Amino acid sequence: MKIKVDIVTGFIGSGKTKFINNKIRTEVFRKNIIVIIQCEKGQSEIDYDIFKNNNLFIENVSNQNSLDEKYLNEIIKKYQPNKIIIEANGIEKIDNLLNIFDYFSVSRKCFINEIVHLIDATTFDIFMNNMGEILITQISNSDFIILKNTAGFDIGKLNSIKRTLKRINRSAKISREILIQNKPKIINNEILILMAVFLSAVTYLVCSVIGFEMPAVFFPWIEHFSSVFLSILIQAFPFILFGVFVSSVIQVFVTSEKIIRIFPKNRILQFIVAIFAGAFFPVCDCAIVPVAARLIKKGVPLPAAVTFMLAAPIVNPIVIASTLYAFPGQPSIAIYRFCIGILVALFVGIVFVFSPEKDIMLLSNVNEIACDCGLCGDNYDNKKGFGRNIDAVFRHATTEFFTVGKFLIIGSFLSSLMQTIIPKDVFSNLGRGSIISLLIMMLFAFILSVCSTSDAFIARSFTNQFSMGSVMGFLVLGPMIDIKNLLMLLGSFQKRFVIKLVILIFVISFEILLVFTTLF
Repeated sequence: MKIKVDIVTGFIGSGKTKFINNKIRTEVFRKNIIVIIQCEKGQSEIDYDIFKNNNLFIENVSNQNSLDEKYLNEIIKKYQPNKIIIEANGIEKIDNLLNIFDYFSVSRKCFINEIVHLIDATTFDIFMNNMGEILITQISNSDFIILKNTAGFDIGKLNSIKRTLKRINRSAKISREILIQNKPKIINNEILILMAVFLSAVTYLVCSVIGFEMPAVFFPWIEHFSSVFLSILIQAFPFILFGVFVSSVIQVFVTSEKIIRIFPKNRILQFIVAIFAGAFFPVCDCAIVPVAARLIKKGVPLPAAVTFMLAAPIVNPIVIASTLYAFPGQPSIAIYRFCIGILVALFVGIVFVFSPEKDIMLLSNVNEIACDCGLCGDNYDNKKGFGRNIDAVFRHATTEFFTVGKFLIIGSFLSSLMQTIIPKDVFSNLGRGSIISLLIMMLFAFILSVCSTSDAFIARSFTNQFSMGSVMGFLVLGPMIDIKNLLMLLGSFQKRFVIKLVILIFVISFEILLVFTTLF
């Protein structure tokens, strides 16, 4: 897996070393190998006593300009770390340091996880007036800005500093005297799910032993709910397993550069490649936003990147196979989904040809092609060669399965709940109006946020209450935009661009699906 690189900036006396000491304390629980590269020597020292198992290494660089791609590759080869923390020189511009991560020899091994800038509020005006050019470059590239020495500080002056920082970097998170720590999670989502399953099984066994019977008024409903809920899960989980495994293989073995190289310079060919690239690089909607952001940063034109981002989760062979399996004897459903999805993706991309956008990326760097699994780039394993990659595939697939499975369980639960609690005549009345029923199913797709490799099984459960045109709205819109995708978009692109993109997806999808609903 790729190595996480954290960069800490700020002028001398801002507390960079103390911040790093606080940060590495959280790594003790993870037993990571950490290399700290100090481009500046301050009054404080790195606390070696934090790491009792000799997993902490420090490299001192007298001149920050000597920290280049060759030096970084030597550090990686020498220590094989899980994380690298760079304490940048406070009086040097950060641009040259960031440019190192654009080299393929570096980007295939590591990525910038976060850039933190520390500011002493009492000296901010002095530094801004005298060294503003250097300070602005550090602030504008930061993900987090921490204001120090704000106790008893004039609140009006403090707000003035924050406004200045926001003008320089609108996307950075600003905090006061709070060290950003990633505390180890004692109970994570996977453990909670296992605990819930275990407690349910124990409860069932206890009730069976003591002879407790569920009240008759509840038992038929629970039986109906369970059958609907389990039928969705049992049919969907095999595709989830296969999907996350294929996604993990691509994540580990297929680099971003390989995907980028397939896009030709001809605009028409770019659209053709963008539409069908997802068939050869089957990435589901849970992972597509970081891929699209990386394509744009590497120079792929915005219209082609947007088309790829919207089409890939639908032309994914696993998605097509799951749709065929979810609707047995109805191959037309998969064909309609495929064709309508391509049309929507193509039209949205064409809009950006005639209405181009500039400066859509956030100032933070997008150097990682990763899904939302939380493992990408983490824990660069000490194993070497093919064995390391195989280990990474299984670890990635395991984590992604629980992440994606969580959305599937929530979606299946809500779908089963609505079908068993809400009277069927309500759905029947809603389903009669093509516009209203289509809007409802599109809204369901956005809220439920189910992975595109398994959403067909939930969509099928609505076929008795809604028209096929409305169900198609669920199948087409969901892979393109939902809650989790919206959050990832807001984390990678400017808000103005995201709003425009979301509106285009909804409007174009609705118009094409409405035509389909009236015809079929």
